[in-house]
Amino acid sequence: MISDSTRMLHLLDPVVMAAVVSAGFGILFSVPLRTLVATAMLGAFGILVRLMLIGQGWSIIESTFVAANFVGLFSMILSWRFHSPCVVFSLPAVIPMVPGVFAYKTMMGILEFMRVGSLDQQLMAEIASNGLNTAFLFLCLAVGVSLPNLLLRGKSIRSVFGLYKLPRQKQVKPAPE
Repeated sequence: MISDSTRMLHLLDPVVMAAVVSAGFGILFSVPLRTLVATAMLGAFGILVRLMLIGQGWSIIESTFVAANFVGLFSMILSWRFHSPCVVFSLPAVIPMVPGVFAYKTMMGILEFMRVGSLDQQLMAEIASNGLNTAFLFLCLAVGVSLPNLLLRGKSIRSVFGLYKLPRQKQVKPAPE
């Protein structure tokens, strides 16, 4: 049986790598340097949510959709905090969740099918399965990131999350004697 501390150590590696990848793509996309750490943390948070949901028994498609929703929602908060567009945070943050393995297996299956030249039922089933997983994961990423922005359109992020600053109290000067 795996203890909770061992499970958390297994999550640490992909989370750190997701932060590095998010920061790297943030640099590639020329995001402002003041937002780079927040972009990296959002990417790490997205992967952490996805891996924790997968660990709870969710499918990769469901967990990717929920994680992309969290990334979209928190990118709205970060955009308010840093006065930058949401895409500065959300796009580099979801790149670590791109289904590269499924896309690779789909392309390799297609190449194998073209090499063999005959109809192999098992190969066709693998190509279809990997291709559909790739398509649905990309769809989940796109819809999941944009859904919070679409649902909360026209509403102030301050009113949605209660991010109002408290007004400063005026200091009263004592009257001269």
